[in-house]
Amino acid sequence: QFIHTSAYSDNNWQKSTVVFPEMEILKQDGTELYLKQFFGRPLMINFWATWCAPCIVELPHLNKAASLLKEFNIDVLLVSTDRAPIQDVIAFLDSKQIYLPFRGFDRRAIWARQMNVSALPVTFLVNADQTKSVSHTGIADWSSTRMIEDVRAQVDILN
Repeated sequence: QFIHTSAYSDNNWQKSTVVFPEMEILKQDGTELYLKQFFGRPLMINFWATWCAPCIVELPHLNKAASLLKEFNIDVLLVSTDRAPIQDVIAFLDSKQIYLPFRGFDRRAIWARQMNVSALPVTFLVNADQTKSVSHTGIADWSSTRMIEDVRAQVDILN
């Protein structure tokens, strides 16, 4: 099971040596979602769960960040690690008005295991050609001007 970290930890990027998963998780309509579907654009992947209090605090910031980062051609993908039925997680996100990031559902922790996720929330920034990434463990105010600038700077470093 995952542990969660609650301290705000802005600018806490770690170089990541993960192997990017080629196996599929699910989209909210039940169709397959592959990481390669985002190839060609930088991607911010946030692993979270409905039972993770810091994750829930972070969701509105990620929602706003998805809008702000879209201007810079950076996509945001929320990956739920909940084992609950997908419809329950969708209802949870809808109740919190989290609509802008792409949604992925990793009920069997396929991507989470492949990417060595051991704590929640954790966020990865992946470069456009999916060869390099950095990770950020813990909650962050992703929609703050400082974090948006930091995400952009990290993406530039990765490219």
